[in-house]
Amino acid sequence: MSSAPMFLFLAAGAVGLFAFLSIAAWSGTQAQERKARDRFALLKALAEQTGENARHVLEMLRDQEEKERLKKEEDERKGYFVGGLCAMAAGVGVCVMVGALAGHGGWTVGLVPLLIGAVLTAVGMASRPRR
Repeated sequence: MSSAPMFLFLAAGAVGLFAFLSIAAWSGTQAQERKARDRFALLKALAEQTGENARHVLEMLRDQEEKERLKKEEDERKGYFVGGLCAMAAGVGVCVMVGALAGHGGWTVGLVPLLIGAVLTAVGMASRPRR
C-alpha cells in the first residue's frame, strides 16, 4: 500500500506531460495553417496583378523561403553536433564509472556511446548548408 502515492504521482505526471504535448502540437499546427492561408491569399492577390510590384513581392517570398531553408539546415547541423557531444560525454562517463567499479577491461562498455557520439559530431561538423 505504500507504493500507491508514488503510482498516483507518476500517473498524474504522465497525464500532464501528454496533455502538454498535445496542446503544443495543436498550437503549432494552427500557426502553420494560418501562415499557409496568408501566403495563399498573397499569391492569389499577386496572380490578379501584374507588374513591377508583383515581381518584387515574389522575389521577397523566394528570398524568405531560401532563408528558412538555410536556417533549417543550420539547425539540423547544430542538432547533430550537440547530440554527438552529449553522446560522447555519456560514453566518457560510462567508461569512467564502469572502469572504476569493475576494474580492468570494463571501461570498454563506454566505447559504444563514445564512438556513436564521435560519428554524430563528425557529421555535424562536415555538413555545411548549401548557399
